[in-house]
Amino acid sequence: MTTVALGIALLWTGSAMAQSAPNVQIELHEIDPAGATSVPPHTNVYGRIVYTTDAPVRLVLLPYRDGKPVRDGFYNSGSPQYAPGSGETIAWFAFDKPQAIDEIRAVANDFHGKVFAEDSIEHALRWREGAARPEKAAWVEPLMKAEKNVVVPPPDEFGWIAAVITQLFFLTVPLSVGLQLYAWYKLDGEPGRLARLSGYAMGALWVFVILTGIAGSNLSPIWLVFLSPLFTLLLVGLLVVARVQKSRVTARGSKSA
Repeated sequence: MTTVALGIALLWTGSAMAQSAPNVQIELHEIDPAGATSVPPHTNVYGRIVYTTDAPVRLVLLPYRDGKPVRDGFYNSGSPQYAPGSGETIAWFAFDKPQAIDEIRAVANDFHGKVFAEDSIEHALRWREGAARPEKAAWVEPLMKAEKNVVVPPPDEFGWIAAVITQLFFLTVPLSVGLQLYAWYKLDGEPGRLARLSGYAMGALWVFVILTGIAGSNLSPIWLVFLSPLFTLLLVGLLVVARVQKSRVTARGSKSA
């Protein structure tokens, strides 16, 4: 079996190496804002990308400083997949905190992050509080609307499963709050102590989300969606443990009687 497996692996590797790399060419035609040197946090930088590809490809816009990617506070438009062909599209990124860059790169890669082509424009730009927000270039909105026509939609085969899971995650937000309030007042002993610690952590999370939301962040609420299932599992576990402990105490009392 080892010899057969090794042979299959070698054949697969040889086949993969024999496949020619896709022919991908991109040009970062222009950026917006092009003339600004400073902008406030949460201001998008847009890139107008001209591309030609003979295979599905993903196009992203990334910030660099001193030749290295800048990730602290970074968020972007994601990596939608484009069908083979040629045309122009748009991508963007921004920072939710003060930051500085000196280069903007357009990158074409695949689902696994393998880079096929890239192009860049050197541009020093700083995100700082109090900076004036620039007007968008005339080409931004038309390309944002046109992008929907060239992006390859994801397969629908298991779309309903993803939709159900997403809804369950959102439902755990109010569920975790209700369980937390119930556990806080109903549990005592070690489960009660852990429930109160959970309550303090949940309260801190909500304060963080509210304050960052007031500050203008549209991403911080996602922490509620990600962490609420964990709170829910913890609280359900504490309630189950408390119920088991109570049943054991009742059983011992019955035997003593």
